[in-house]
Amino acid sequence: MAVILVVSAHPDDETLFAGGTLAMYAAKGHDVYILETTRGEGGEVGEPPLTTFENLGAFREQEVRKAARILGVRDIFFLPFIDPHMEINGIARRIDIPLDDFAKAIDDHLKRLQPDLVITHGSNGEYGHPQHIFTHLATRRALSNGYSDAAWMSWSAWYAPSERERVLNKDDTADIVRDITPWLDVKTTAALCHRTQHAMFLRNTGAASVAAMVMKTESFHIWKGSLPDDLQNF
Repeated sequence: MAVILVVSAHPDDETLFAGGTLAMYAAKGHDVYILETTRGEGGEVGEPPLTTFENLGAFREQEVRKAARILGVRDIFFLPFIDPHMEINGIARRIDIPLDDFAKAIDDHLKRLQPDLVITHGSNGEYGHPQHIFTHLATRRALSNGYSDAAWMSWSAWYAPSERERVLNKDDTADIVRDITPWLDVKTTAALCHRTQHAMFLRNTGAASVAAMVMKTESFHIWKGSLPDDLQNF
């Protein structure tokens, strides 16, 4: 069985972009781990508010722990970095640390877990989110400079026609495009755990409900290595 490590910028990214795939991997008996680079302290508190901005990181940690259990994740870890609040004009920001320091923190987990496969954000940050891009770059550097035995791929890779083009990484051509319908209920249940972010989900997608917002297709670009059949196919 394989060890799979998912490196995610914020709690909920791994569910929204790869939840069906992660649930499938876990159901097949693979050991799936999540590394959150922040606790999403810069996100929203819910409408109406479910917590305070001061307590948002701790609240979102509990949300993602519930979601991870639903997906079948073996364990989840958190880096000690604080997700910054958006600019006044609504522009998202990345954590303010050197890339090498960020990569070193990720590399420590790579060396400890020794994954066979690493999954992270795409090179364009899906819809251009700075922390998504920074997480991609740091993971890439960690895999190049430190632990380098793993195959690795990024989610939300470009394919056409697509279910939701605006969140696809246009510079990352899809090597895998999966219909995750067999795991859609699991993915949706996990997404429902991220209650503080539901209003934002619906506002950004125009969907009428969280269930309607959850994507039924997941795509990946393979940056290095090859996947055995039980990781490549449903």
